[in-house]
Amino acid sequence: MTLLRGLPATLPILFVCEISFLLGHGLIMTLLGVRMSLEGFPSQMAGLLMSSFSLGFVLGSYFLEKRIRSVGHIRVFAACAAMLAVTAMLHGIWINPWAWLVWRVAGGASTAGLLMVMESWVSGESSNENRGKVLGWYLVISTLSLAGGQWMLNIADPASAVLFSVAGMLFALSLVPLSIHRIHGPSQSSHDIAHKIRLKELFKRAPVGLVGAFTAGLMAQAFFAMTPFFGQEIGLSTSQTAQFMAITTMVALVAQWSLGRISDRLDRRKVILCMATVMAVTGAFISVAANYSYLALLIVACLHTAMLHTLYSLSLAHTNDWLEPAEIIAANAKLMIWYGIGSIIGPFSASLVMQFLGPEGLWLFLGAAALALAIFVMVRLYNAPSVAEEAIEQEPYAPMPIIETPHYHSELDPRHEPHQLEIDFTHHDSEDTVGSDAPPEPTMDPAERRGRAAIGAAGGHIYPDRAD
Repeated sequence: MTLLRGLPATLPILFVCEISFLLGHGLIMTLLGVRMSLEGFPSQMAGLLMSSFSLGFVLGSYFLEKRIRSVGHIRVFAACAAMLAVTAMLHGIWINPWAWLVWRVAGGASTAGLLMVMESWVSGESSNENRGKVLGWYLVISTLSLAGGQWMLNIADPASAVLFSVAGMLFALSLVPLSIHRIHGPSQSSHDIAHKIRLKELFKRAPVGLVGAFTAGLMAQAFFAMTPFFGQEIGLSTSQTAQFMAITTMVALVAQWSLGRISDRLDRRKVILCMATVMAVTGAFISVAANYSYLALLIVACLHTAMLHTLYSLSLAHTNDWLEPAEIIAANAKLMIWYGIGSIIGPFSASLVMQFLGPEGLWLFLGAAALALAIFVMVRLYNAPSVAEEAIEQEPYAPMPIIETPHYHSELDPRHEPHQLEIDFTHHDSEDTVGSDAPPEPTMDPAERRGRAAIGAAGGHIYPDRAD
């Protein structure tokens, strides 16, 4: 607990919930790919099932935000965790691809709700002084928990219903820390004065960022969805498949920091070009490595995924370099929409390629997507001098978790200070002031102090989370 010293008291509790949830998420995400292969599902059905998760994730991202605003963080967290526990166990009870399609849509929406609650809560409990530290903890816990869940594939036979029940129990256990502590929702909520930016204008300013975000969604979700299926089809054991998924996920921790530091010193487009080239080459040769040995397969795959898991964060950072501060919220939302569109298309498209070319079609699909991105970036760098020659001051890179949500990740970014909406009670006309962080005046009477504290805690929204 010494390492967590200096963080708000509610965050360690929330991190425990996050660990349990992401252990379950990592387990079921890998288990489904393995089980679909064992059940003899065709690759296109496997891809459709995984794309349905992304569809549910995108839908839940937008519809559940309103529920958070109306009923509060704790209630939405409880509802989504319960729904995930139920759908996880239903996978083991009813083995039917069309039923699983429904469960995956519901699971995707619930996953989006849980991530929105956690990320908005982390943001609301963070200050400008500790935001970088909080983001670092969130990144490490997210990555290690996701990888740990993939390792848990070894604890039971994936052909049985046991692992689905284990995933359901982990989702249910994520509710316990919130239930046994008297805590409230986030103490504040940031409200930037956001300027709208059209998609055409965003593409004109940062085309590499927008296309990079789409490609990241296309490739990342295809990788997570179809790699366990690929492992079973080429004859990997269950233990090897779990190990493969966990290790290729954990390389993101090293890649995020190292590639991020490099991108702070160079033109980020050139870094993205190099990353896309590495992914294209490794995607083309990974099948050769798979035929040679498991170790060769793992090494080449780690090179590929180190680039892949960093692509979205780097695309986001590059886009933010070309924006005014007031445009960042709207622009980031558009990037996540395109990431979401890519995540819906990616798994099903990869499965169709696998149907025609065999299991190695997954990596050929990923390599082809990376090659298309590399060609696009190269064209932008060398055939658009009016854009490429503009001198900009790059913002410092900030790593992002592998799983992103559409609305709150920009609030976690320590490079940009959120603007708090507060009401000035020192004037009778109750003027609204933005960006005021001044503490209450010591001469304020108790009634005014309670009123200001109540509104400041709500942050402009009413979150009726209470310890009843």
